Amino acid sequence: MATLATSIVAQLSPTSVFTSVGNTAITWATFTNYSGTSANLTVHIVPSGDSASNENIIIKNLVITEGDTHQLYAASEKILLSDGDEVQAFSNNATSINAVIGYTSI
Repeated sequence: MATLATSIVAQLSPTSVFTSVGNTAITWATFTNYSGTSANLTVHIVPSGDSASNENIIIKNLVITEGDTHQLYAASEKILLSDGDEVQAFSNNATSINAVIGYTSI
């Protein structure tokens, strides 16, 4: 299993925080607000060649308070991705949220 850490920068549209190379399973993901103020988080699972949209949103405007962490898929659930699929995210506060994603090739 491998992990990838990425800072999420505020933008008007989502940015890639993980891109699948081959087939992968996301085993867990955490989103930590390291800033001094609350931040809203939106996350999409975007199929290769597609764009972030309402059809692939998995978290929308989740408020993460300062210093708090949201853990996605902490139990035995997995998100299965094909080659080129992406996890995309954005926050309303610049440089406030860090994403750490655990994954394995399948």
